[in-house]
Amino acid sequence: MKAFVFSSVQEATQYTKKDKNKGYVLFSTVENIKALSQSIESNVILCSTSGEYTDKGFREGAITGFAYNKDECHIVELLYPPVKSLENLKASYNKVKSNKDAFLLLLCDGLSGMEESIITTLFFMDNHFKIIGGSAGDSLKFDETVIYIGGKKVHSVALFFNPQKRTEILKENIYVPSGKRLLVTDADPISRVVKKFNNAPASTEYARMLGVEEADLPNHFMNHPLGKIYEEDIFIASPMKVNSDKSITFYCQLMPNTFVHVLEPIDPINAIKNTLSAATIKPSFVFVINCILRSLKFQQEDLWKDIDRNITNFCSNTTGFISYGEQYYKNHSNQTMVMLLVE
Repeated sequence: MKAFVFSSVQEATQYTKKDKNKGYVLFSTVENIKALSQSIESNVILCSTSGEYTDKGFREGAITGFAYNKDECHIVELLYPPVKSLENLKASYNKVKSNKDAFLLLLCDGLSGMEESIITTLFFMDNHFKIIGGSAGDSLKFDETVIYIGGKKVHSVALFFNPQKRTEILKENIYVPSGKRLLVTDADPISRVVKKFNNAPASTEYARMLGVEEADLPNHFMNHPLGKIYEEDIFIASPMKVNSDKSITFYCQLMPNTFVHVLEPIDPINAIKNTLSAATIKPSFVFVINCILRSLKFQQEDLWKDIDRNITNFCSNTTGFISYGEQYYKNHSNQTMVMLLVE
């Protein structure tokens, strides 16, 4: 796999037409992706972002992505609802499942809230089969995210890769439990709305737990999201907004009658060093997805340059994007980094 970065739509288009035996996945702004969709061919996947990741680190407005051998990938359009794609997903999975280094790359619509439904549709897959993914972004406009297979606009897409090299996927959180937790006592998981924590209005109880004024609660969301514990791992649920009835809309589902942990931040630089040192293979290619809320934190605290230095020193052949949510195995979460390594 070969990472690339371009500064113009024309340059990216010309590159993807040089070798018809290659497949290409490109990431950029909604405007760039729509322009690219007018001139690229069927061997190109396009996905809109809220920022791009390159061999020089985090960028905004670039066109980035990677090339791969077409015969190592099976592409499935994910219809709406995703259960309509079940048979095609099963067929592609069966072609790669015997390869312990195979993996699924999911690129999901970032605004329809269907990530959990997509993951549920993958019920037939072995729980240890590698899944990494990100939800398309639109630079915080929350208007339209776009994904294309060639010139065809699609809801979401699944790419089953069958590589001949060793692979590994990593997940990083920069938050840990603070020792405080909330019980979800009233929620609508489909709309991702929590109405009550501990039988009290959601925003009232969340603010009380943090020791802040309720009116100021949204200013604390970035540093104090909530965490779901699954198999001794933390999956972050980020609050989106407080509603007029004191309910809170999240970026992923929270289920009634479950406990969630109030999280607090740790040092992101130490976290990335620990994440990379945990890798069991030396990669020749890295694909990295960072949540938009991590990116905003890194921008606000001027951390990107130090994060970039660690990642690009780890592997110079690196690409990726900034997402509206992350998929790791059969879980959807927020405020997370997921990373694919190919030896």
